[in-house]
Amino acid sequence: MSNTFATRLKQLRINLGYSQVGFSEILDIPTASYRKYEKDVREPTLSVVSKFFLHPVTKDSALWLLTGEQQTHSAPQATAQPPLVFQTDMEQSLINSIASSLEFIAHMKWFTPGTQAGYQDYGHIILRDLKPLLLQSSAAHDEKRRA
Repeated sequence: MSNTFATRLKQLRINLGYSQVGFSEILDIPTASYRKYEKDVREPTLSVVSKFFLHPVTKDSALWLLTGEQQTHSAPQATAQPPLVFQTDMEQSLINSIASSLEFIAHMKWFTPGTQAGYQDYGHIILRDLKPLLLQSSAAHDEKRRA
């Protein structure tokens, strides 16, 4: 297997347990562009590369992704489930609740999921979008408690 950015990108995505759609969405990269990076048809821009260094899911593997060199810890290892975007039990519970709700809504035919993203991917995406509101609400609550 070659050791190009494209092959490392695909390996990272698979090892983290994401579909192409889910991975591109949590990183806020257009799916069509992401697929071109993974197929080695197009090189990512600096702004795209910075997303790998800044995102909690990929920041520990970003240098390996770009250079192929091992860091002080090993290359990404496969996990049973994708790692949490925000590493708390409460947030994993929220993702699971979102996934269950979406599954029920899809069963009722009120929502039609995409063919490549799974319910857990949608849960991660919704949590990513809710995270600023959750942090703002938490900060306001902490401020009220201190007063």
